[in-house]
Amino acid sequence: MKHIHSLRRLLAVALLAVGLVASPAVISYGAVTPATLDDAARTDLVRIESYLNDLTTLDSHFVQLSQDGFVEGRLRLSRPGDMRIDYEPPVPVRVVASGFLVMYYDSELGQTSFLPVSETPVYFLLRERIDLSKGVVVTRFEREAAAMRITLVEADNPDSGQITITFEDRPLRLVKWRIVDAQGSIIDVALVDPKFGVTFDNARELFSTADPELGKRPNPNFN
Repeated sequence: MKHIHSLRRLLAVALLAVGLVASPAVISYGAVTPATLDDAARTDLVRIESYLNDLTTLDSHFVQLSQDGFVEGRLRLSRPGDMRIDYEPPVPVRVVASGFLVMYYDSELGQTSFLPVSETPVYFLLRERIDLSKGVVVTRFEREAAAMRITLVEADNPDSGQITITFEDRPLRLVKWRIVDAQGSIIDVALVDPKFGVTFDNARELFSTADPELGKRPNPNFN
């Protein structure tokens, strides 16, 4: 039971990091200083932006690691507009973003919460057009022999945390990301055997934000 509570706390940290729950910022990054980019780095950022805009669908297993533990799950993405995350047992959680809503569902507690997708950083990835010069600031750019990493903060709220995204290069491919939230907690997420450009035959059901508990609750008008 203690292990389950620890995993739930881990997931809560991850959700804090992507903006699904509010948390006071206790770490200040101060004034945001954009990364100093040479011509090659600017060219690479254009490539990354183009890659993200060309990304249509993704189906991948993932592993998520933090100081509180290790969890696994499945991520499905259909741009623009739709995303679903299913955590593997013992974490009974599903997160679905579709259209204007993000739904967080805990099947063990029977609890469902909703937020406008535009109020979460998820919206950055799901919007029709991704622009690395609007709404975010690139604070760091790193290049290695076969990989690139970019670190981003929200332009209007840099103290909410930061995300570092890693791409393999040649061919360019999203592989993992690290989130540092407002309280300094670090969450690493890595894609495992990702499949890009897939077709979701049951997309309407898969990305539905209908409350799963709706049919389970007793009707107060029924005697």
